[in-house]
Amino acid sequence: MKNKLAIGLAAIGVAAVMQGTALAEALKVAVVLPGVVTDKSFNENVYQGLTRARDELGVEIAYTEKVPQPSQVEVMSDYARRGYDVVVGAGAEYTDAAKRVARQFPDIDVIVLNGAPTDGVATINYDNQQFGYVLGLAAGHGSETGKIAALSAQQVPAFEQVVEGYRAGFNAVRPDGEVLVAYTNDWADIAKAKEASLNVISQGADVLLPYLDAGFLGVVQAAEERDVHVVGVVRDLSGEYPEVNLLSTVLDFGGALYQAVELAQNEAIEPRDYRFGIGTDAGYLGGFNAEASQEMRDAVAAAVEKMQAGELDPSAE
Repeated sequence: MKNKLAIGLAAIGVAAVMQGTALAEALKVAVVLPGVVTDKSFNENVYQGLTRARDELGVEIAYTEKVPQPSQVEVMSDYARRGYDVVVGAGAEYTDAAKRVARQFPDIDVIVLNGAPTDGVATINYDNQQFGYVLGLAAGHGSETGKIAALSAQQVPAFEQVVEGYRAGFNAVRPDGEVLVAYTNDWADIAKAKEASLNVISQGADVLLPYLDAGFLGVVQAAEERDVHVVGVVRDLSGEYPEVNLLSTVLDFGGALYQAVELAQNEAIEPRDYRFGIGTDAGYLGGFNAEASQEMRDAVAAAVEKMQAGELDPSAE
């Protein structure tokens, strides 16, 4: 009996040690965000990917909201000093800070979502021209004025790539069509986004593309008031705003973040650019407007098929 008890206690002791080791070795992931995790846009999507990694992969997580650019290096470095294995900057504006942090802490994985490829940093990006192209095609079939618009907070590379594809898709249907571009200087300010939207609508734009965080709601509000359409590039607007949504695509940054964390957990992530095209599990079509023509739907489906097959490159259009 003594021997059996001793063996049982030893087994419990080994299990406890193993459990403690597993807990000690849990990957620690921190995300630094420009906005709030309730913005119903980019920040919330990233947060959803982070919590999914916690729930499904067992990683330890932390995050900081509304980090201004002057504080980015300080906040990211603090997480690195506190023993976080993965530090993520959510947005292109974190690229410079991430480069400095990666140089200072070479033993951790530094990731930027939507950032320009950078030495020492893993960047998660999309073939943005592809997503812009299908939205431009839809706008070409849906516009009555021959003018459309795209709105963002800042002139970041990802937005410029979206606009490049948006213009190419629109001009494939409307060769003489015009694409207006406006900046609000604030990712989250709904009032500024609405004001900028009303301005481009007054210039004749009848399809608007918001590339914003919480500010997207101002674009939707202006569209609802002036009876024009929006195309959602980051999130699917068809569920909440079916009447103004013409077509949406989904840039699932949360899903992409989850995949990056999974790579990091397997010690397989590298400081290089990871890119998702349209039709992947982290980047895909959302919903059409119920009144969208079959011609529009067919044109978009054909374009997606060609891009997936490598037969259409919007950046070369």
